[in-house]
Amino acid sequence: MFRKVDKKLPDDSENQELQEEIKQLEEKLKEKHNEWFQIQRNRYRSLPHRKPNTSKNKPETFVRPQKIILQNSIENVRRNLELMLMVSGMEVQSYAAGDHCCIVYHMQHDAENEVKHGLRIDMKAGKNEVTKCSFPLGFNLKAVIEEFDNVMMPACLGSIRKALVAYYDRLGQFEALQKLLNVEAQLFKKLDTSHVKISFFAETDVEGEDEPVVINIVLTLDYRVYDIRPKTYCFNENDLPEDAPAALRNQCAVFRKKSLQKAFKEAFMDGIGPYRLMQQLKTEPQPKPQRRPKRFRPNKHNYNNDDTFLPEECSDQGEEDEVEQ
Repeated sequence: MFRKVDKKLPDDSENQELQEEIKQLEEKLKEKHNEWFQIQRNRYRSLPHRKPNTSKNKPETFVRPQKIILQNSIENVRRNLELMLMVSGMEVQSYAAGDHCCIVYHMQHDAENEVKHGLRIDMKAGKNEVTKCSFPLGFNLKAVIEEFDNVMMPACLGSIRKALVAYYDRLGQFEALQKLLNVEAQLFKKLDTSHVKISFFAETDVEGEDEPVVINIVLTLDYRVYDIRPKTYCFNENDLPEDAPAALRNQCAVFRKKSLQKAFKEAFMDGIGPYRLMQQLKTEPQPKPQRRPKRFRPNKHNYNNDDTFLPEECSDQGEEDEVEQ
């Protein structure tokens, strides 16, 4: 609290007087501090003291309004329904016990517009029959339902959803293959996309012949209702050479691993096998336009950095030649 002063001073008379004055000032400062402490103490004593509350404070029970509870519960149910819809892709639109059940399938594939399909099941008199539906043209609903005894079973409803996803996946693969081949091949499919036929001309190199041999290949792919890859594939073996079917089977094994467009491109266009697609319209690669040489211009902001200097534009004469002349 107090500043210490070095007492080891010379024994001069002046220093002794200064030391005595310092001691007097320190004593006065100490007295003032004591007075201030007493004032603060008396002031604190004069304040009214509060008695400690010894009674235990009981926690107040907070009762939420009934409307808030109801609103929160509705929001939770709605959030759970949206989550189930996003995960399963199915929604029960309406249900009446012993009367009917309407189910909506939300498709999540890439499309310009939102795609939905509805299904109405009649449950009167204990019958569970599909009376109305809005499935795409050619969708084989009968093949899915006949595997189950009751349409209302969750496994049956989930299988319908699975078959719809496979249907749109096969349809997208077929449309992508159409864009790839354009006029190079003839494509055919059933409405349910369970049967796809690709007819095209292929060429192969044969020893002893200058020009490649051209053959007509008809590739047939068969799908089941839940398949997105062909279950079986075959060729027109009667119209092919003897060694062609075996080579084509090995060449088309990629169809069971990749989508229709990628598999056909890898099998018959990238050259992984002996047979390759004969393109009717061969487009020559167009030469890329040459860029004009950059015109050198002086730097307007920094005159010391002039990039217009080109050594090849200088003359061969030096200063020595000019002096000799």
